[in-house]
Parts: sequence; C-alpha cells; structure tokens
Amino acid sequence: MTSPRILALHKSTPLEDEVIHVLHKALRGAGISADEFPQHAGISQNEWSACLAGHGSHPALTSIARSLHLHAPALIGLPQYSPSVPPLQEVLRCDLPFESDRVNAWILNHQDAYVLFDAGFGTSDCVNLLDTIHAQKVDFFLTHRHRDHLGGLPSLLPRIRKNWQLSCGETASFASLTITSIDLTGHASPAFGYIVHGLSRTLCVVGDALFAGSIGGCADPTCYQLALRLLRQQVMSLPPDTILLPGHGPATTVEQEARNNPFLAIS
Repeated sequence: MTSPRILALHKSTPLEDEVIHVLHKALRGAGISADEFPQHAGISQNEWSACLAGHGSHPALTSIARSLHLHAPALIGLPQYSPSVPPLQEVLRCDLPFESDRVNAWILNHQDAYVLFDAGFGTSDCVNLLDTIHAQKVDFFLTHRHRDHLGGLPSLLPRIRKNWQLSCGETASFASLTITSIDLTGHASPAFGYIVHGLSRTLCVVGDALFAGSIGGCADPTCYQLALRLLRQQVMSLPPDTILLPGHGPATTVEQEARNNPFLAIS
C-alpha cells in the first residue's frame, strides 16, 4: 500500500467510484434491491449484469438512469470522466492509507497559517506529513466523525492551535481567509462542509458528501433524499468555478459536477 503522501491540488488521480458503486448507492437510496431492479427498470437480467460488470449498453444504462433518477449522459460517461482543477500552491492534498483504500485530508497554507481539514485514519499519518512541510501548529476542522477521517486526531491534538467546531452558518477567519460551515448531513449525521473565501478561487471542503462523479453512500432513502437536497442547495449553488475538496478521490469543481455527476448533473 502506498505510504501517506502530499499531492498538489491539481494532481490527477482515479475517481473514488465506478459505475457499479454509483448504481448500488442509487439503489439503496431508492429502497430497491438489486435482484428486483431489472424488472423495475424494464431491462433483462443479462443487461443488468453487464451494467454491473462495467460494460453495459447505452440503452440499458439510459433505462437504468431513468428508473433511478440519475443523469444518463453522466452515468454513461463516468468511466471516461477525469476532473481537472487549476494549481493552487496554498492547497495540499494529504493522500492517506485507509485499510485497502485511500482517504483525503486537506491542508491550506496561507500567510504562514496552516488549516487542516480532517485527520485521516492512521495514528500518525497526518502528523508525519505536517512535519514534512514544517507545520508546527494547525487550526483544525472536521467534516464528519467516521473513523477514516477521525482516526489520526488524538496524535494531532498537541499540534492543534484551535479545534474549530462551527455550527452551520458560522464563520472563522484567518488573516484574509474566511471559512463558513454548511450542513451536508446525509452520508453522515451530522456532517459539515466548509466554504473557504480569500484565495484566488473559492473552495468548498465537502468531506464524504460528494465525490467527483458520485456522492457518499446513504443508509436509507430518507438520508439519501436529504443528502441530495443539501448538496443542491449548499454546494451546487456555489459559483461554477468553485473547487470542491472531497474526502476521497480527486478535487473537482461545481461546473464539472453539474455536467458529469450522475446524481447532480443538470439536464
């Protein structure tokens, strides 16, 4: 497994979710079992199996998207989707191990102040990366309390200048930066996003609420509908060039997700 590493914001990496993950998240959100879905969507079992295997036909994927209220062109194009964002030297991605997967934490370095969003899973992973960039103290924000984002927090405590716990709508300020908390409940409850103003581009740290080309999995249809509503209200309403910093996978933008995210794309 790759060790913890710091990546530039614009470094291209694979998407967190493939088509099969999107379909299973949408099925759970609709409260439909995978076994009963082909009849619900009007496709054959063979067509359904092919879609789950990643080589479904466009007509079958279009029928599936219609049944699950997904955006068909975005679902069909997902295997080719590779978001791109401009380089911002002030933003660093901590690419961290989590069992057999990876998880992100994000560092802002602005006017000699360091801000860290999430703590990763490994006990000392974030601490070691902070050492590599000579960051002695950080201000800390947590998006949600799942273990892959919280596990490294105890060892970080001596390095934290302030552990911010903002209510939704509250704002913190650092030099010329302002960070505003928003409600992104759905995948987790509670879950917070953070809109950052003061750099050359607006940022939004979204945790596991949104991934490039996907969203975080939700436990039931109620959580799923809440997640979609809050993402549309709080994130997709931001300026199109806003850079989104997810808890897994590459950074993206509002504009690219409005075209390429099967859950959120605009027809």
